[in-house]
Amino acid sequence: MQRYGWFAALVLGSSPVWAMQALDDDGLANVSGRGGISIETAGGGWSAESLEYREDGQSLRLEGVSSRPQQAGSFSTTKIDVIDDRLHVEHQGRPNELAVNNIGFAGSDKSFGAFRAFYTLGASLKLSGGGASGVAGFSVDGSRLSLDAVTFYYRDNGFDLIVRNASFDAYLNNAYLDIVSGGNGSAVRLDLGDTRFVAHIGGIGLDLAHGDPLAGVAVTPGAPDTRHPDHARSFGQLDMDLRLGGSIRIAGGGANGQGLRLIPQITFANSLFQYKDDGVLRAENFAGVLSSQNGITLDLVEDGSGRYAQLAFQDLKLNASLGGLIIGNPNNQKIGSLALDLNFQDQGARQNWFKLRPGGDPNSGLKGITADVSWNMVSSSVSLTDNGNSMWFSGLRTHGSGQLTVDLTKSCVGGSSAGCYAGSANTQPGSSGYDGHFDGLRLGLKNVKGSYSFDGLRVGRADAPLQGGTELLVLLEIFPAYDFTLNGQLTLRPGGASGDGVRYNADFVVTDANAAITVDEAGKGLWLAGTRYDMHFRDGSLDVTQNGVQLSKGTYWSTLDVHDVRWGDRNTGQSLGRIVLRRYEQGSTLSLSSGGAGALCVGGSGASASACTASGGRWEDRGNEGLTAGLKNVFVRDTSGNPADSVSTSEKRNQLIIETDRVGGVNGTGAQLVVDNFHTSDANPSDANANSYGVRVDLNLDVAPTKVCNKGASGCPPVSPDPLGFAVNGRVHFKEINIDRIQNVHPTGGAVTSMYGMKLQNADIRANLTATPIN
Repeated sequence: MQRYGWFAALVLGSSPVWAMQALDDDGLANVSGRGGISIETAGGGWSAESLEYREDGQSLRLEGVSSRPQQAGSFSTTKIDVIDDRLHVEHQGRPNELAVNNIGFAGSDKSFGAFRAFYTLGASLKLSGGGASGVAGFSVDGSRLSLDAVTFYYRDNGFDLIVRNASFDAYLNNAYLDIVSGGNGSAVRLDLGDTRFVAHIGGIGLDLAHGDPLAGVAVTPGAPDTRHPDHARSFGQLDMDLRLGGSIRIAGGGANGQGLRLIPQITFANSLFQYKDDGVLRAENFAGVLSSQNGITLDLVEDGSGRYAQLAFQDLKLNASLGGLIIGNPNNQKIGSLALDLNFQDQGARQNWFKLRPGGDPNSGLKGITADVSWNMVSSSVSLTDNGNSMWFSGLRTHGSGQLTVDLTKSCVGGSSAGCYAGSANTQPGSSGYDGHFDGLRLGLKNVKGSYSFDGLRVGRADAPLQGGTELLVLLEIFPAYDFTLNGQLTLRPGGASGDGVRYNADFVVTDANAAITVDEAGKGLWLAGTRYDMHFRDGSLDVTQNGVQLSKGTYWSTLDVHDVRWGDRNTGQSLGRIVLRRYEQGSTLSLSSGGAGALCVGGSGASASACTASGGRWEDRGNEGLTAGLKNVFVRDTSGNPADSVSTSEKRNQLIIETDRVGGVNGTGAQLVVDNFHTSDANPSDANANSYGVRVDLNLDVAPTKVCNKGASGCPPVSPDPLGFAVNGRVHFKEINIDRIQNVHPTGGAVTSMYGMKLQNADIRANLTATPIN
C-alpha cells in the first residue's frame, strides 16, 4: 500500500514546486512530524527562459534565469514548528548559484548586462499573528536572515565586476508587517522595530580578460579567471553595521499611472561604516533619519530616446550625525564629528530623478548602464565639530542635470583586442583622442550642468551670525559658489600604489563655469567668469594608509582659461582681464590625515608656551581633532622648446598668461604678460634633474577659539570670551622654482622676451588665519 502527502515549497536555491507533487513511502520517510516538520530539499534547481515585469505598456525582461546548486547531490533543510504560539522556521540552504543572462526591455537590443550570484541562504524566523496594531498582519521577533559565502559577478560586454567574500545578516526584533492604506489603495507597511543589518565585503575586483578562459564554461569562485594581471587586486574592503528603526511603506502607483512607491521613515542609531585598505576610513556612531513624505517612485517609461526605469522623489530628507570620523590608523586622532542636514525638494523644472537606460557609452557595445540624472537640494547644511567646537557650512544649495554612463572597458594600448576602443581622434579631431577607453570601470559624464553655493559659515551654533571663511578652502579648489558644465570620464582599476586601493585615468572638461573666490550673500564678489578648465590624469592612484589618504595625480596636465576676472556680479561686474594657467605635473600628491594644528605658537616661535610667549607670540592649543591637508605640486619643464617670436601653445607646459585691454572682450586682441615654462627643482648640485620636492602647501584646519579685539577710536579692547572661528594654519615652501622666460605680447607687434631665466629658491612662508564673525 502506498501513502501519499502533498507539499508545496519555494525556497531560494531549491527546486521550485510549481504544482503539487505526490510523495511515496520513500519520500515520506524523509519528513519527520514529531514535534514539528523537517524537510530536506534536493534536485537540480530550476530555470526560466524569461521573466517579465509589465507596467503601463512597458516590459522589463530578465532572460536566461536559473537557480542551481553549486554541488550536485547537495540538499537544504527546513524545520517548521510551533512553540509558544509562534511559528518557528529554521532553514539552512545549500550553496547555490543564481544567474540572469540578460536584463533589458522587451524588444530592445540594448542591455543592462548580466549577473551571477553564488551564496548560501540561512534563516531563523519566529513569526506570530497580529501586526503593529495587534489585529492584522504578523510580527517577527528574535529572527535572522543571512547570506553567506557570497560572490557576485556583473558582466558588461565580456568583462566582469566581481564582489568577493561577502556576507549579509539581518537581525529582526520587534518587527511587524501590516496592510495599511497608502498609494493607489492598500500598502504594505514594515515596521523595523529593532533591526540590525550587518554586511561585509571582502573585496571588489575586475576581470578585464574578455570572455571566459574556456568558451561556454563560466568561471566560479573556486576556479577564477587569472588571465589578466590585475585579477587578484581589489578596490578594498567594506564593512557596515546598521541599527535600524522606523518604517517603510510599499504601495502601488508610481509618479504616473502604474508603478511602485516606497515611503521611508527610517531611523538609524549607533551605526558604523568602514572602508579598509592599509588604513581605514571609518564613520562611527552614525545616527539619523531618512524620510520622505511623498515617497520614492519606480516607473517604466518611454520617451524619444527609448525605454527606461525611472526612480524619482519629490522630497527626500537626510538628517544624520557621524559621532567620529577616522582617517588612517583607528588608534590615531579623529577628525571630529560630522552632521548632515540634506533636503532634496522638487521646485518647478528643478526635480530629483534618475532615468536608467540599458546600454552605456555608445563606444562600449550594447551593454552597460546610462543614467539621466536631475537633482535639486535646498536649504541644507553640513557641520563639523572639532573638540566640542562646531562650525556649519550654512545655506548649501545645489541643482543640475546631465547624463552618466557606467561601463567595463578595455584599452587598446596593448594592441587591438575584443572590447577595446582607441578613441575618435581621426573622426573627431577636436577630441585629441581623449575619449579613448582605459582598462577598468568607466564613469562617463555628458553635459552635466550644475551649480552649488554656500551662504557662509556659522560657528558655535546653527543660528550664529553668518561669516566668511569658505575662501580659505580655495587652495583645495573648493569654491564658495560654482556654476559649471562638465564632460569627460573617470576610469577606475582595482589596487592602489600598493595593496588594495584605486588606480585611475581621467579626462574632465569644464565649460561655461563661474567660480567665486569670495562672494557675499547678494552674489557680489571676486569671480572667475566664463571659465574653461581642461584636466587630464594618467596613472593616478588613491590609497588609504596608516597615515591617512594619499591621492597621487600621476601625470597631470591642464589648461585653465578664465575669460574674465570680474569684481562684483559674475555676469556684469567690472572685468580685470583674462587669465590662462597651464600646468604640467608628474608625481604631485594630495594627502589628508586626522588631527589639525594641535598646540602651536601664533605670531611668534617656540615649541612651548613659555618660549612662544617670550618670542612675542600667543600659545594656542587647538586639541587633537581637526584635519590636515598636504599638497605637493611637482611642475615639470616642457622640453619641446621656447619659440623665439611667439607664445608656446604646448598643452603639456607650465605657463601663466595675463591679458588686458582686449578689443570687445575678444581673446588675443589685448596686451599679454606671459610667465613661460616655469618648473620646480630640488636644487641638488649633484643631480640637476632631481625634481621630487615641488611646491608644498601644508594646511591644518580646526574649529577653535582665538584672540580678537574690537578696534575703535579708543584702542582695541579684547573680546571676551575668545570667539570661535574657522582656523587655518598654513605653510608654503619649496626649494627652487625656475622660469625660462617672461614675455610681453602686443596684439599687432607680436611676442618679445623681456627676461630670460629666473630662479626663486628656499621659500618658507607661514601664516595663521582664523575667520570669526564680525559681530
